[in-house]
This record gives sequence, C-alpha cells and structure tokens, in this order.
Amino acid sequence: MPDTESGGTNAGARFWVRQVSGGVPAGWFVNPSLRTGKGSGSGSVESAYQFRLPALEGGETYSSLTDFMHSTDWAAVPYVASGGIWQQSRVNPPLPSACGLDVAVVLDLSASVGGALPDLKAATDRLTDTLTGTPSRLALFSFDRNSPSTGTANHPALMPVSTKDGAQAFKDMYQGWTLGSGTNWDQGLNAVARSAPEYDLVIVLTDGNPTRFAKPYTGDGTNTHFADVEGGIFSANAVKAKGSRIVAVGVGKGIEGISGINLKAISGEDAFDPADPAPQTADYYQTTDFAAAGEALRNMALAQCEGTLSVIKQIVPEDTEGEDVTGAEPAGAGWQFDASTTTAGVGGLPAGETTVDDGTGGVVFRPTYPAGTTDADVTVAEAQQPGYELVTQGAKNAVCTNLDDGEPVEVTNVGTSSAPAFTVDVPRLAAVSCVVHNRPAPTEPTPTEPTPTPTEPTPTPTEPTPTPTEPTPTPTSSEPTPGPTYPPNPPNPPGGYGDELAEAGSARTQSLGLVALFLVTGGLLSMAWKQRRRGKSAH
Repeated sequence: MPDTESGGTNAGARFWVRQVSGGVPAGWFVNPSLRTGKGSGSGSVESAYQFRLPALEGGETYSSLTDFMHSTDWAAVPYVASGGIWQQSRVNPPLPSACGLDVAVVLDLSASVGGALPDLKAATDRLTDTLTGTPSRLALFSFDRNSPSTGTANHPALMPVSTKDGAQAFKDMYQGWTLGSGTNWDQGLNAVARSAPEYDLVIVLTDGNPTRFAKPYTGDGTNTHFADVEGGIFSANAVKAKGSRIVAVGVGKGIEGISGINLKAISGEDAFDPADPAPQTADYYQTTDFAAAGEALRNMALAQCEGTLSVIKQIVPEDTEGEDVTGAEPAGAGWQFDASTTTAGVGGLPAGETTVDDGTGGVVFRPTYPAGTTDADVTVAEAQQPGYELVTQGAKNAVCTNLDDGEPVEVTNVGTSSAPAFTVDVPRLAAVSCVVHNRPAPTEPTPTEPTPTPTEPTPTPTEPTPTPTEPTPTPTSSEPTPGPTYPPNPPNPPGGYGDELAEAGSARTQSLGLVALFLVTGGLLSMAWKQRRRGKSAH
C-alpha cells in the first residue's frame, strides 16, 4: 500500500479486503457472503465475506493468518471468525448421463435432527429403492461433530443395489444408527474426499448449518461461523476435484431461508426449482421435511433413467429347483445381451451390452425416440453361456417392472428354447427394469459300474532270492525228521495290502537269519527246527 510512511496519506488507515465479483478463474465461483448465526437456524445473518486490515504502518507486512481475518473469538457476533484462508468454490461437475450411478450418501446425525431421525432414514430408503433395478452402487458416510458420527461407521466401499437383496443389505447398515452432537460439514465431506472409490454423485442430507470444523474438531458447537463454513467448502472442493458432483439437501427450519447460500457454497449455484423438468441439474435443495427430500432425490435419480431399459442378470444357486430363485446373486462379468426394436424411427438400437465386474450384474439400453413416439417394443436376447440354463418366473423369460410406479410390465417370450429372448414395452417417459435368472446346469452323474479287474498278469519279481552263505546243518539219525518245506512267499500284488505283507516278509527274513546263527553257535538243531515251524506258521 503506498503512502503508509509517517505523515503519508494512508498512514494509520484501515482498509477492507474483499474479492471482486468474478475475480476467480474458469471452473470456480465466488461466495461474496455466507450465512452466520445460531446453528439451529435462528438469528440468521447474511454476513459479507470481507475483512478489515489493522492500522497500516510503512514497511510492515500483514498476514491473514495472524494480523487480520483469522480469529478464534467464537463468541463475537455476528460470528465472522475465520480460519484465515480465503474461500472460493469449485464449479460442480456435471452428473453423468447414465442410468446406474455410484453414489455416496452423507447423513447428518447431529442432535438437532431429533425426532426426525426415522424420516431421515426413510428419505435414504426412498433413494435406495429408486436405484434398485438399475446398475447402481451406494456408499455410506455419517457425521456429527466428527465423521463417522458417534456410534456409527463409514462404509466407503460401493455396495450394489441393483437387486432387492442388495438394497436391503445397504439399508440395514444405517437402521440402527442414533444421533450424536454438533455439525461438522468439513469432516463429513473430508471422509468422502479421502476415500479410495470415485463417486459419480455425493448427496449430503443435513438439517442445519455447520457448527464445527477440522479434526480435532474446532468451534463452539452452537453457532455457525465463517470458519465452520470455510472448512466445509474446502473439503467439498476436494470432493469435486475427484470428479464427483455434490448435491446438498437441506431439510427443515434449521436450514431454510438464507441458509441456502451455505448449501450453495459446498455444491453449486443452481437451486432446485420444482418446475424445472430436469431436476438432475440442481445443485442444492431446501425442503420442508425429509419426505419431500426423499421424493426430490427419487425424481433426480429417475430423471437419469427416463426412457431406458435396464437388464439385471442374477445367478441362482445350483441346488435350487424349478422356478425357485432363493439366494440368487448378481452375475459377474461377461454376460452379453442384445437389444433390438421393430418400432419405426426409434434409434440407439440394435445394441449389445455386456456385464462388467462391478457387482451389479446389470446393463442399460437407451433407445432414442422420434417426435410423436411415446414408447417402443424392445426385444432382448441373451447370449447363453455354456453350463447355464434359463430359470423362468411364472413361465416368463424375464420379470420386468416400471421403476416410476413400481408396477409390473408385461413380458412376451420370444426366441427358442436354446436361445430364449423376451419383448417388453419401454415408455419414453419411464424407466423399465428386467431381471433375468440363470442357474448352473446339472452335471452328468458319475458312472456306477464296477471298476474292471486288470487282466494283465501280476509281474514276477526279477531279483533272485538270496542264497544263504552258511551251510545248512545235516540232521543226524537221532534227531526228528524235519517237516515239509514251504515255497517262498508269492510276489506282492502292486499297492494295497501287499505293501503291508512285504514289510511282514522282511521281518520274517530277519528272524530266520537269527535262527541260522543260533544253529551254528549252539548246535541245537531240534530247537532251530521248532523255531522254523513257529516262524512258518506265523506267516
């Protein structure tokens, strides 16, 4: 600043620092004011985001982290204490134009939710049910003054909700959650930013303004200061930097009115307009209750699937029979479907889609409709994989549902027994989901005939029987005549119990050697003969 020397025009002057409108590069937007006041939503103030410099002295340097802007005076009204780092918001990335999204749900479990907790869960249920039947996956986060909220756990891994069982497993994770205290947008969004998965969409459901930031948490837990909102903006920017779109949903009196400027700061500049035919372009919502929030999220999700046909492949356990599909799970990668239509003028078909290894077992077809065409008959044929068979439901090759109203859609079987297919009507302004079941085909039974007896002769041992090297004593006439001699043991059959006999024969040979030695040294032939008798009878 010029002229700040002693006696200069600006000596001792105190100037305000503010950002000029549009003073950011492309891909960013400015927040010239933020909402401060009670965390409950009362006493809201739209506070200009500007900071006054101290009295200037020539030759001095002033830092926003020490000399102005930064403050820890949490009690000073109108609660403009700042962390000292200027905030700007990243432009919200667009939502992918796909039916089937990877979504992170971030739930505010602060004490102010109070008796509306069941409604918060119901709104999340509503979103989950809407995505069921599409190749979608969900992750789950929570926050109060920290993240995860007290008594809960974050679940950053994406869970498929393409089937009812998968959707129920996701809903079961938060049904037992209870409330904590404080509201820390910063940590709730920071947990998402630090997670390995990349999400298409991050939905923040909150009933109030932030009263904490950082970890360990800072702030008074009662009022909303600049610093509390700044932390949320910085973490939201980190989420957006990964390509995720943030939709902030504020519910109830705690976040109505000018609190929308804080919701805008962590998401984007476009507020939801109930009259807008494209709700998926809205950045933030302010609704009166959680039921309305759930309906808004449902409409946003369905808008992505308008005029589409989702096909979900499920694999039925091998031990089931008939049309029993108990325990069916989404198929893995490599299941191919081909779709075609006979409706004149409809584009985007024929087309082929193959499941990928994302746990959903789903593919999506998106016909394009010419003006005046309200629906199209779409035929889907599956490339049957070897070793699997189709499992019908009610004798139909697929089970189809209109996701807009939950009503069943008529299915017509076509194709052949070896190449089954089905035809279904897909309205231009609705989303249809069809489930196709397959089961591993039964394997051929193992033959029960007895194993044939080998016809080859038993091999004769090639090694000669060793000849004793000591002469056998000749019995005298006074000694008893020895008994009959015995032939050597027959050759051992290969394997089986023959191995045991071979070991026993080896032991016998050793005992006879001892007998021969006894005869030479002791000369007691009759005792040796008895030993041989006993040895022979033992075999």
